[in-house]
Amino acid sequence: MANTVTFKAVYDPGTGSALTEIGATDKLYWQKAGEFAYGASGAIPVNEYNGGFHIINSSNEELCDTAHAVNLKYLTDSTVSINGGDSANVNTITTAQCLNILVSCSPNAEVTAATFWAYGSGEANAPTGLTVKGMKQGGAAWATIGGSAAAIKLGTSASAATHNYYVALSVSPTSNGAKTGTLKASVTVV
Repeated sequence: MANTVTFKAVYDPGTGSALTEIGATDKLYWQKAGEFAYGASGAIPVNEYNGGFHIINSSNEELCDTAHAVNLKYLTDSTVSINGGDSANVNTITTAQCLNILVSCSPNAEVTAATFWAYGSGEANAPTGLTVKGMKQGGAAWATIGGSAAAIKLGTSASAATHNYYVALSVSPTSNGAKTGTLKASVTVV
């Protein structure tokens, strides 16, 4: 009997495009537009948002080489570019275009609170040199989600074996150099 939280994204790891679990040592990698390029050649220019989104392993090798995860690029608080497309209202983002947070409960449980945010040196701190925008799928606007005080509220859910939450993310460096952060989902079940 245990409760677990799993992160998933729709991409093709070589077995067909599907909602695929992001492994414990895998990483989400945002870059500028274009083919996969790890490091400086894929760097997002300062104060611009991501043009590409990939899932990579602990050796920084691309896992989504057949079909990439959907890239959601922040344009304004209420608009997004989906895979390099024209400006669209954020309320058009679908669950298949989002990062899936799957909460599995055994035995069945009710979710009384769920939040999601990005952090840097500690959960209360935003990632250094990086603006992280996020939103719950179906929401009306992006929000800056750096640090636990800026967490997105994902809502509650009636007793069940599984609970799915969908979030959109976009990143922008505020200075030169490699940037890292940690994504956290906090869920209370009863």
